[in-house]
Amino acid sequence: MKVLLNIATHGDEKIGLKVVEAIKKIKITNGLLVANVANKRAFRLGKRFIDQDLNRSFPGSSIGNYEERLAYKLSPIINSADVVVDIHSTTSNLKNAIIVTRLNKKIKECIRAISPDYVLLMTVTKKNALISNAKIGIAFEYGSDNDDTSLKNTLVGVKRLLTHLKMINGSCLGGIKTTPTFFNVYKMIPKPKGAKLDKNTKNCVLVKKGQEYAKIGDKSILADENFYPILFGERKYKDIFGFAAKKLDLSGQ
Repeated sequence: MKVLLNIATHGDEKIGLKVVEAIKKIKITNGLLVANVANKRAFRLGKRFIDQDLNRSFPGSSIGNYEERLAYKLSPIINSADVVVDIHSTTSNLKNAIIVTRLNKKIKECIRAISPDYVLLMTVTKKNALISNAKIGIAFEYGSDNDDTSLKNTLVGVKRLLTHLKMINGSCLGGIKTTPTFFNVYKMIPKPKGAKLDKNTKNCVLVKKGQEYAKIGDKSILADENFYPILFGERKYKDIFGFAAKKLDLSGQ
């Protein structure tokens, strides 16, 4: 079993380094755990990316821009692992969410072991995301870089996964497991110039058709369908508010 612990897909997200430093102190009893800094150049500069979002650049190109060439170089490394864990942070108020680009038996088993509050099936960006290149790809989106609780919960989730994979002894790992809410994240919600979110628009809380979710000055922006906001309030998004999702009912699976 080989697990790739991937950090800094976005160079300005620092929580991954803290996760790696903590996980290094744990004894791996079976298999191989490898840490990888994905976008080293952007990480050193404290920038999200150099030319374009690396997490929208896969499988990449040998003759593309910086991130496209980097994605092309990283793709075989990602594909060589049995499981890829991609650590992110967010400036939105979304907490304790993991992102996947497909759901199969093995991924569902990993999800049950991690026990997040939310599972985001990211169909809208699945073609170009880093974890889409993995045999099993799971991204952690547990909170902000400087939130100690987000770091603690991310570490618990990673340790639960490593325990499930029989790579560490997790007999002393505590915490209450939850039943996650699943969402299919199916489209981006554009952000017109000058638009601002309504204070009542919250991540994972239903916005009904015809409901105001943002404004441009005094003009309301109304929902044209029912949707659940995902990663709304992420300050690093320039042209979108975030994503729209629908709940998935997996109770019979």
